Amino acid sequence: MSLNVSQLFDGQLEDEKVERILHETAADPDMRDRFTLYGLIGDSLRGNSTPDDGFTLRILERIKREGAGIDPDFDPLADA
Repeated sequence: MSLNVSQLFDGQLEDEKVERILHETAADPDMRDRFTLYGLIGDSLRGNSTPDDGFTLRILERIKREGAGIDPDFDPLADA
């Protein structure tokens, strides 16, 4: 199945297989994870930035609420 996900991203999957693979990917958590991972890897290789969906910032806010001593100017999404 990993090959099918890779081929889907690379545009190498036959048209008649695309819909089937998308449905299989949506129904299988492992394939969804692989789909996400391959997408992120591809974005990184192409030099595309990958915007955070807010997850990182929500985690940081929760850590702060729980009393962790984090520098108020700390930005987990700033370029290192």
